Amino acid sequence: MNLRRAASILVLALSAGTVFIAVFGQELGPLPAKLIVLFGLLAASVLAVRFRLAWLRFPILLISVGYLGFYEGSCLCPNGSMQNIALAAGNSTLAKAGIYVLEIGVLFAVILLFGNIYCGWVCHKGGIQEFLFRRSRGLRLPERLDRNLRLLRYPLLVLILAYPVLKGEKIFNKIDPFKVLFNLAGPTPILIFLGLVLLASIFIYRPYCRYICPFGAAAGILNSLGFVRMGADHRCSGCGKCAKACPAGAVRIVPGRSDPVVDPGLCFSCLECVQACPRDCLERKPVPGADAAPASIPGRFEEAEDGSVKDPV
Repeated sequence: MNLRRAASILVLALSAGTVFIAVFGQELGPLPAKLIVLFGLLAASVLAVRFRLAWLRFPILLISVGYLGFYEGSCLCPNGSMQNIALAAGNSTLAKAGIYVLEIGVLFAVILLFGNIYCGWVCHKGGIQEFLFRRSRGLRLPERLDRNLRLLRYPLLVLILAYPVLKGEKIFNKIDPFKVLFNLAGPTPILIFLGLVLLASIFIYRPYCRYICPFGAAAGILNSLGFVRMGADHRCSGCGKCAKACPAGAVRIVPGRSDPVVDPGLCFSCLECVQACPRDCLERKPVPGADAAPASIPGRFEEAEDGSVKDPV
């Protein structure tokens, strides 16, 4: 049995085992079942990325959508956890928010150490959009418009952290369209909003993640500050196939460079670029060895000296 096959079996067993424990064991020690599933899926995803087992991403996302989404009613959401921490801090009861601090701490640590694996491999909200997206019908918004829309996430991130402290109540759960989807109930305006998000997800890759999700903004910043980068080695010919394959638009070919520039603020660690590379020269590198530096603003590519950016071929 080769190493990749053994790793595939391990990842599947780990994913199935965590769900089994959650459903039939309910909890392991002080941890809630949903937290066990989250950590188990994160561990499985880290292994899958390490061994380049890209085909396992969809089974892991399917488990997440089924369990963390519909079974748990999307109540284990990083946006909600960040709000709960902010609310507890505002009420001086932070000691009672240990579970939420643990969840966010683990997610932040995984992103810093291994890349944005949570958003790309585990998030149930991202999974719904992933399954709806049709590459053959995919639309890529003009770069300036796309970049400006991405900036909307940052005021929302500030809002969900500041509002609970100032007002003593959470806000984002009242406008989150996926909360309505996974609980199969909600107010009419949010149902309409949900319909628009789901419709857009067919044509635009993960519009909720790209333009709305506050945790997505935080994850992009952390990924830009993290310890690993996707980069190409000396064998890269600059063919641009990786840029064309990247559904998030995180990979670009820049004039004056023979290798692609990967913006970590946009990367979901989906491995689509790795799968598309004809020379198998793309890999995750420690930051000191990565040639592609993060953009100065999360969500914006580095530009050539003349200010131009070449579109993918």
